[in-house]
Amino acid sequence: NEQAINALLHFVQYSFKYATDDEQFGYEKPFFIEEIFYYPKCDCEDRAIFFSYLVRHLLDIDVHLIHYPGHECSAVNTTINTTGGSTSYLYSGKKYFIADPTYYGATIGMCMKQYLDTQPEIELW
Repeated sequence: NEQAINALLHFVQYSFKYATDDEQFGYEKPFFIEEIFYYPKCDCEDRAIFFSYLVRHLLDIDVHLIHYPGHECSAVNTTINTTGGSTSYLYSGKKYFIADPTYYGATIGMCMKQYLDTQPEIELW
């Protein structure tokens, strides 16, 4: 599972150019899944939603959206010992590891340094 999750994570990290909605549109514009392929750039929210969709539908793994102040990423439910980082939390007795499709080169369990000491908001969907 770890190899498959990381493959999807790296696919999203490197396949799409990044820009904030404000830079690209001048306003907040959350994408529908298909729009990530249409527009030339996407933001962290769009990447997190797309990555979460892929993990849930291709790997049948439970995933959360994670909201930090000014940033959105994902967390995947897995029982493996990650080779990347160890940023994780327990939710309803299950372990979830941060998976950030905007953090280039990161593998599951790796969190951007500026958010390591920040309590995120878990967004269920």
